[in-house]
Amino acid sequence: MSIKDPKVGAVLSSAAVARMLNVNASSVKRWADEGKLPCMRTPGGHRRFQMRHVDAFRSSHLSHQEGLWQDQLSQLLIQGRQGEAESLLLTKRAELGQWQDVGDTVGDMLQSLGARWAEGQLSISEEHVATECLMRCITRILFLFPRRQDSPVCALASAPGDEHTLGLALSELVLAENGWNGMWLGRMCPLETLVDVAKSPNISMLALSASAFSSTPTVLGDVVRTLGPTCMAHSTHLVLGGHGKWPENVFDSIRIQTFSEFGDYIRFVN
Repeated sequence: MSIKDPKVGAVLSSAAVARMLNVNASSVKRWADEGKLPCMRTPGGHRRFQMRHVDAFRSSHLSHQEGLWQDQLSQLLIQGRQGEAESLLLTKRAELGQWQDVGDTVGDMLQSLGARWAEGQLSISEEHVATECLMRCITRILFLFPRRQDSPVCALASAPGDEHTLGLALSELVLAENGWNGMWLGRMCPLETLVDVAKSPNISMLALSASAFSSTPTVLGDVVRTLGPTCMAHSTHLVLGGHGKWPENVFDSIRIQTFSEFGDYIRFVN
């Protein structure tokens, strides 16, 4: 929510600032309480933020701090230093409070790594080591969560023809933190298998990920047209993630582009 104060200009709520900074509202409140992001209080005790303070925080503290952390993580991953990278991820989780927020920060780092590889600044072997190191870190962290047999299950798969699975692994962390079990289908899962999974009474959600480069809009459209009716008939939530060009608002599918959105949707479903 944004209001107008004649003395200070635009005044924003915690939720509005969170959307601007692409973080969870709890992070905004924490920064305000720590004095890093100036705020005012309404008579009812709600935090209100001036636009100029938010802009200054984003351009200085936030971008600089996140950039340093992402650089540190990427170097550890490229060098295959799994233990240190894992420790850095856990420290970031303690700082941000939720794996969904860590996922968004790691996602930005992965995009930067991809750009460096495309520009020839990163070798194929370095990119491979970094990817596998991060996957092993996430897998180890997942073992920290108890797995309950009565928890709802979300099946995780890349779109047919898509080999990228790091987004799925980060999504599994978000699921685990919210009391869900993940069923790993991984890369190159045949469409026929996805249909069978969507029909299973043990599956509450089917989450698919598509990168921006590996699946065409035509292929993704065919996937949704095939899976959508099946998911609707069996009350299976169909979540479409990643930067691929999924069709939107069809067959009750949910289009999600950030891990924060995924976490919010999981809690809404619960």
